[in-house]
Amino acid sequence: MKQSEARILIISEWDRWISTQAVGQDGPTGKDSLKFFHELQDVGSSLLDFQSRGQDKWRIIHAWLLDAERLSDDWISIAPRIVPTRRPRPVRRRFSAKA
Repeated sequence: MKQSEARILIISEWDRWISTQAVGQDGPTGKDSLKFFHELQDVGSSLLDFQSRGQDKWRIIHAWLLDAERLSDDWISIAPRIVPTRRPRPVRRRFSAKA
């Protein structure tokens, strides 16, 4: 199945599935999309038989749901970028030639 076909079907299934879930007052989050994905895996859903081109299928589905504004992603905290520390250069001594 092509991703464009799967996207429509998965969003439709999400809408059906989420109506049966107890969701927090802030609405569904990435945790809910992960639960949805695992339930599709557990039942062996044919909705997951789309071309992923080596990418993680949950990330693809999660992105579709975000794009469709079906959930928010506030539960994921953005990790600070780790910048490697630079070691200071050693002091170079200049030797002058004595004549």
